[in-house]
Amino acid sequence: MTKAISRSEPGAGHPFLTFLNTVADDGKTRRIDSFQNATVLVRLLEEEGFAAPSEPVTPMQLRKILTLRETAYAAFSAIAAGRAPGREDGLYLTEALKAVYQDAEIGIGDNGLTVAASPLGRVYEQLVLSMDELLRSDQFGRLRECRRCTHLFIDKGRGVGRRWCSMSRCGNRAKAESFRARQRHAA
Repeated sequence: MTKAISRSEPGAGHPFLTFLNTVADDGKTRRIDSFQNATVLVRLLEEEGFAAPSEPVTPMQLRKILTLRETAYAAFSAIAAGRAPGREDGLYLTEALKAVYQDAEIGIGDNGLTVAASPLGRVYEQLVLSMDELLRSDQFGRLRECRRCTHLFIDKGRGVGRRWCSMSRCGNRAKAESFRARQRHAA
């Protein structure tokens, strides 16, 4: 399991991006999950504000959740790079949104429109609704991908902005590699 980002380090900036970043690979592959099983993933999601499921996540539900993660990552990574998402990725995410909205609890009140997973809604439905909230937010235009790994984040800085998911995870390594390269070149 990867080391958690300290509270002083900037995080992903949105709970759905934290979910997309549940991979432990330090490079540009996404082969290693940062959790051992569905229970640990659910605990991580609860820390991000997602409601605990009423029943344990089944292996089939976990596969569906991971398909959502990787499909959304592919689409969001393309957007962060200034490219259009792949057609298949877009279709999958559109169908996921339609299916979840069909069963969602929608309310109109003082705060405007509220959308929540149905009472029987599981983790997957909460994640899809969180993705929808991120896609509609003003922050989405500041979506970036770490230069060293596949982690996505909302860049809340001014100026050039962040280049790494966090200084402790990727920034220090990138700076050390750059320093060593300069030393080799000077020698």
